[in-house]
Amino acid sequence: MTMFMAFKLFFVRAFDFKGRSSRKEFWLGVLPNAIIMLLLIGLLLISLLCFSPTINVFSIIMLIVFGIFCLIELVPSISLIFRRMHDIGKSGWNILVLFIPFGFFYYLYLVTRRRDYFRK
Repeated sequence: MTMFMAFKLFFVRAFDFKGRSSRKEFWLGVLPNAIIMLLLIGLLLISLLCFSPTINVFSIIMLIVFGIFCLIELVPSISLIFRRMHDIGKSGWNILVLFIPFGFFYYLYLVTRRRDYFRK
């Protein structure tokens, strides 16, 4: 599976909360989104820090583009995490661990785990 195929699959399976996603599919789906997000954040910071008036037309356009991108990728990201949790034998609701202090580290442990073959 190539990164382009995984990125396409990321959006095609946007509303599939019951299936499974392997580690490869998960990381190849997350990586392009992270790269796009970093580029948008970089452009937003450049627009806010490098132009004379702090808020200008380019800054407003970048804020709108950033907001739209975040909204577009919200549901596919959540469904990808649910499918990844199902692949390791956990409930998809383990995503809620992100809302507790230091829960991000446990979340990273979960998404990098190998598939639990012995669990039904």
